[in-house]
Amino acid sequence: MPDSQISQVYDDQTLQALLDKEAIRDLVRNYSRGVDRQDFKLLRSLYADDGYEDDHGGAYTGSAEGYVDWLESVMGRVVNSSHMIHQHQVVLESETTAQGEVYLSGHSRLEVPGGHEDLTHGMRYLDHYTKRDGKWLFQRRTIIVDSLYASPTHWDPSRDDTKDAEFGTPGPKDASYRVLSVPFFKRR
Repeated sequence: MPDSQISQVYDDQTLQALLDKEAIRDLVRNYSRGVDRQDFKLLRSLYADDGYEDDHGGAYTGSAEGYVDWLESVMGRVVNSSHMIHQHQVVLESETTAQGEVYLSGHSRLEVPGGHEDLTHGMRYLDHYTKRDGKWLFQRRTIIVDSLYASPTHWDPSRDDTKDAEFGTPGPKDASYRVLSVPFFKRR
């Protein structure tokens, strides 16, 4: 095989690997958006039909469908949340399988008796991905909690520097649904 053909094969494989890794990173970002906006239909679309939530920080283990149902039942007391992805290592195993480790911080403000509580987690997702019908999905997710800080909320939205700010909110009233007009950002 001439050198030019070898280079072309390598370039095509490299390009496909980059496209696959970026699609997997989109999958992870979409998960964060789905949880933070409480878009449970979006979350359901991110898992393989036989997907499994291996361990969600000790709170849930079972089918992905059951996980989203559980999440929907417990998110009612979440005033707002923000998942911030720091780094994401993806290793492709084959054309249809991959594994990844995602480092992130998660912040949630919860309604508790007498007020609110802020939770900040340092976490890692240990993921197994599968590509089905050309779409990357979660096959299995395991969450490892590396740190947790919980405290009463000291947030004061009436402060001079934030009193006129629009604050994020879970659900369809979040500003992103009104401000971002690209169909991708529409609620599922």
